[in-house]
Amino acid sequence: MLHSARVIPEVTPWRTPVIRTIPPRTELPRNHRLHRTQGTGSVGQGDSLQTGGCGVFNIELLGQPEGEGERLFNWGRITLGDFIDEFQAPLFDWAPGDYAAHWLESAQRLLRGAPVAVFLTHMVHPTAPYHLGWPAWRRDDRVYVQERLFLRDQLDGDFDPEFPEVHAGPHQETSAEGVKIAQWVVSVRELHDFVERHRRSNGSA
Repeated sequence: MLHSARVIPEVTPWRTPVIRTIPPRTELPRNHRLHRTQGTGSVGQGDSLQTGGCGVFNIELLGQPEGEGERLFNWGRITLGDFIDEFQAPLFDWAPGDYAAHWLESAQRLLRGAPVAVFLTHMVHPTAPYHLGWPAWRRDDRVYVQERLFLRDQLDGDFDPEFPEVHAGPHQETSAEGVKIAQWVVSVRELHDFVERHRRSNGSA
């Protein structure tokens, strides 16, 4: 549903790089951050941030919505092995159920053999200045996951929340500046387990 009579919140991006690279980002107080990170796989630890067969893939919303009006959001969490990143998911165009359905569909696309899918975690409106998500590229039985800041003025065309993978581009392990991109590796089996957990929690066969 579009909010034609409402002003889209002008949220200042919490960082300017388009991709998460090494060294780590500057930490800000929680009430000024869209993210909070923990785990041994956090940015800046080790020469490579790849972990093969890390044991778990999960992405979920936590608790009840916070804030009010156009600042309503839900804390969420993505888990890639022992790496955990929590984020604020705006509840402007999307409700909690929209995020959950989108993440399930993204996982299913990869399981069906799609080469790339994106797990969006910050979707205000297709015309918003930026969007946050986790592109995931499948290679055989492995899936390579990175974090991405999609800036509207750097996209080829309008942002498409139904098919955000069109904005992900090819899988790369270094930036245009030659900096290593933070990356985590999960297995197709772990994506399958995520889908099955989601189905069981919703009473699906």
